[in-house]
Formats: sequence, C-alpha cells, structure tokens
Amino acid sequence: MGWHSANPFSLIKNGVGKLLENYQAAVNYIHSLPKFHRTNNLDNIKEALNVLGNPQNSYETIHITGTNGKGTTTNFLANLLEGTGKRVGMFTSPFINEFNERIQINHQYISNADLLEEVNFIKDKIGDIPLAEFEFVTILGYFYFCGRVDVAVIEAGIGAAHDKTNVITPVLSIITSIDLDHEKLIGPTIQDIAKEKSGIIKSNVPIVTGLLQDSVQDIIEETAEKKNSPIFKFGREFGIKNYKNNNFRLSFIYYDDRVDIEGIDCQGFEKTTAMNASIAIRAFICYQEGHDLRVSTTAIKDNLDRNHLPARAQIVQQKPMILMDGAHNISAIHNLINSLTINYENKDIIVLYAGMKDKDRQEILEELAPKTEHIYITTLDMARSAKAEDYDLSVYDNVSFVENYHDELQKIISKMNRKQILLITGSFYLISDLEHYFS
Repeated sequence: MGWHSANPFSLIKNGVGKLLENYQAAVNYIHSLPKFHRTNNLDNIKEALNVLGNPQNSYETIHITGTNGKGTTTNFLANLLEGTGKRVGMFTSPFINEFNERIQINHQYISNADLLEEVNFIKDKIGDIPLAEFEFVTILGYFYFCGRVDVAVIEAGIGAAHDKTNVITPVLSIITSIDLDHEKLIGPTIQDIAKEKSGIIKSNVPIVTGLLQDSVQDIIEETAEKKNSPIFKFGREFGIKNYKNNNFRLSFIYYDDRVDIEGIDCQGFEKTTAMNASIAIRAFICYQEGHDLRVSTTAIKDNLDRNHLPARAQIVQQKPMILMDGAHNISAIHNLINSLTINYENKDIIVLYAGMKDKDRQEILEELAPKTEHIYITTLDMARSAKAEDYDLSVYDNVSFVENYHDELQKIISKMNRKQILLITGSFYLISDLEHYFS
C-alpha cells in the first residue's frame, strides 16, 4: 500500500502547498481546473503520472471506448470480474448523483476521506504541471486503484487515441460502437471517429468489438491486423439469439464458436443492452482464458446484472411510468425511442429533453417528434446547454420550449394518465439534477 502513504501533517511540516481541508474543497478544486484539454497530446498527463511513479502500470487494466454503450459494458464486465472474487476498479464518467461514482472498487465509491487525501497528495506531488479537469480525475483514478485492485475496467472519455485515459497498456481492449458524436473534436466523418477510436488497439492485445457499420469495419480490422491483435467481432465471432423483452427484463442466448449460454437475463428494454452484455461476456471469457482461468456459465448468468448504473433505462416511477435515460446523440436516441414505441405501442410518450449546443439536436427532434405525443425542450444552467434561440420549433406542432423544467415537470406529471409514459432524456446533467427530485 506504499502508494497511499501521504501524511497531511508531513506536508504541512515540510511547508509544501496549501492543503485542501475537506472533501468539498477537494471536489471544488477538481472542478476549478480547465474543462477542456490544453493540448491534443498526452504529454502532460504522462509527465504527472511519471512523477507519481506510474501507478497505472502496477495492476491490470481493460480499456473500453465506444460512441454508445461503453458505460453499460464497463458495468457488466466489472460485475463478471467481481464474481470471480477479484478486486475490480471501475473508472467511469459522467457521474449522476455524486462525484465519487466515477472511481469505484467492487462497486463501492471512493470515500470522501480517501478522495481528500489522494487529491492533496497528487496536487502536491505534480506541482505546476498544467492539467485539465479530466486529466486530473484520470490520474486520481489510476492512483487510487494502485495497491487496491487486481484489475481495473477503464472507460475512455472521448475517442481513444488522444483520450487522456490512453496511457495504459491493457490486457484487453473493447470498442462497443462507432457512430457520429463529438464530431468537432474527433470527426467530422464517421471514418475519422473510427480512426480515433482504433487508437485503443495495442500491439498483441485482444480487441472485442460491438456491431460495427460497414463503413468503419475495415479501419478497425486493418488496425488490429497491423498491431497483431486478435479481434472478436459481434455478429461474427460471437453474438446473441432468441432475444426477448418482457416488462423491462431482457433474455437471450449468448453464443460463440465454443459455447451457447442459455437463459441470460438482465434489466432493460433495448436490444443494444443485450448486445452490450454479450460484448462484456466475450471480453470476460477472453480475460479468463488469457489467464488460464475457468469460465463458469452459471457464474456469468448469476453475476452479469448484479449491480446497475443510474440513468440507463432507469424507472423512477411506475404509475404513471417515468423513465430516465442519458441518451444524448442521434444513434442512442434512435435506439431508445424505437425500443420504447415497439414495447409500449399502446402508450403515448411524452418527452422532457435538454440538449447541448454541440449535439445533433435538429436530427434528434426529427427522430422524436413523429413518435411522441409531445416534447418539452428545456435548458440547463451551463454554457454548453442549448437555449430557446438555438432551436427552430416552427416546423413542429408537438414541440414546445420551457425555461423552468422543475415547475413544468410537476404540471406534466399531474396531467398524465396510465396510458402515457414520460421519458426524460438528452443529457446526463439533466438526469443528475432530477435524480434528487425523484429520490
């Protein structure tokens, strides 16, 4: 546990930097750092990690990227690894209820006391190395896991090649999906995005992928071939069959060239959830076989869905049904609304939506409007959030803008009947705020 020997009193004695005095001060410090990366390279984070002794190299890692589904897949895979008795780190973003969600061991959040101690120690050690917020949080996660975990499942932020998490040599890499999102940062084309995400593939390290579009398959396969990385693709080396959905429970058979696992069951109503589960299962089997460890099909079924993430097909009220989901790009919205309309064809769907200025909001509205009774668009108290003037609503007769969604939400719910569903979507920030409202 040598990495965690920071003693606040010794720092004061040595006259080094001012200590943050409590948990909230530590979180405020992190949020005070620049939001955007100062550079498009990894030099600063590598320098800071080097000063700390490169803690990220002291345990095994599994690295996950993807336009959609990476958080869900991260969670499923962590569940499976924990089921073998391992200590499993999980690094995810964004958080919904509290900052500590981003750094977990066996689904237990980093404690306030540990977070304070680690932030003070890191802040002191790295000195004046300029870091953006996500760089510091990534370092915090890597440092906290050192000496505490057997393996850590790391969810990339944006992209892969230039993502600040990409300073590890994992034992396994995963690309869940490739679609249009963050085009200004890693686009503009889907091929550009695929090239960026292919940066997660490391020499001789297996890569597991979800269902990839024809337009990007070659990019991923060619990168894997150049790196001599064994590739396992959904729909070719593994997949799902007998998919069924009943009242927010999914069931399916997982298959690959060696095994069929029947009777897999998990929470959700989208087929993509079952696909993400199969990616996690294939990755888990790769990990176990790579370590000459046994694969128990019973343990896979028992552990896959043991812990859940908030804001993924989350039902917060039953009568009338209110559902929250963090879908925030066109492909995620498409899957979400089509799954809802197929499974609840006799119900009218009302939507509360908030979008960011850099998202494909017009496409999202064109997808939602014909399939819903009414869409209430709102805005959040942050610079990135789209305001009323960022929308052209004149072409819709079932879309309106509301400034104060707290007030409007009470009115919407009070008028709902049992044949209606309220879907809250478009932004994890919106859901984060409303988590407190419903809890």
